[in-house]
Amino acid sequence: MLDQVKSFIPKDKKISVIDATFGGGGYSSSILEEFNVSELLAIDRDPISQIFAKKIKKKFLNFKLINDKFSNIDKIIKKSKKYDLIIFDLGISSNQIDIAERGFSFQNKGPLDMNMGLSNIKAYDIINLYDEKKIANIIYELGNEKFSRRIAKNIVLNRKIKFINNTIELAEIIQKSIPKFKKTKIHPATKTFQALRIYINDEINELKFSLNKTLKILKKNGLLIIVSFQSLEDRIVKDFFNHNSGKRWRSSRHYPELVDLGPITLKIITKKPIRPSDNEIILNPRSRSAKLRVAKKIQ
Repeated sequence: MLDQVKSFIPKDKKISVIDATFGGGGYSSSILEEFNVSELLAIDRDPISQIFAKKIKKKFLNFKLINDKFSNIDKIIKKSKKYDLIIFDLGISSNQIDIAERGFSFQNKGPLDMNMGLSNIKAYDIINLYDEKKIANIIYELGNEKFSRRIAKNIVLNRKIKFINNTIELAEIIQKSIPKFKKTKIHPATKTFQALRIYINDEINELKFSLNKTLKILKKNGLLIIVSFQSLEDRIVKDFFNHNSGKRWRSSRHYPELVDLGPITLKIITKKPIRPSDNEIILNPRSRSAKLRVAKKIQ
């Protein structure tokens, strides 16, 4: 949703930017090309991001990439430094999915990895070492997969015969665990792989920690632009925006703070999430679940 994101970025002044999810550098590169940028600080936990940063570094002296988790955003920047724009494009990047050896894809054979960088566990550990109940809970809570118990049971049964070693083996077990009568537009393994990835990289806590820290880093009238790709992320972003804009909101298990407490620091710019156009979905099917939300720091 690059075009939609850029439509909110001011062109009438010089801006300082944090691209908190650098990935392959699409956002950073485009913003540096098209806007009056004094400084762009990119953050990405995945070491592979350095490869994509090299070309940008050669062209733009005002660009810098830090390999770290975005939950450490307050430690990464210089003390008391504030920015006009912070962007999060959440979820998995294309270069991670497309490289089979990273183990993110259920369509290509690869090791059970899914580590984006700086994590202590891999999918192999969960699938072959965790007990059945814990596997089921991860798949249900982070993937919203209603057949989680059946999938977990079959994983444990299969690993008793032989350890599950690659993504295709796991995807086949998941597919056999879901009733054939269930019709869906997505692959049967999608939700389980999503849940494992979120758990391994602690994505829910990473997002919550980093969002809270952005309030101290944004300048007055600075923009917080967030693109999410699954319901757990979007709920956290929505609740964070509502909670900090004084809007009454429905508390959830992911954001247990009491309703309507604390100062009003944000103004919500997008009353409803912006979705990708039909044309963008055709060109990039992975964007179909994207939701864009924008808020402005008001004090």
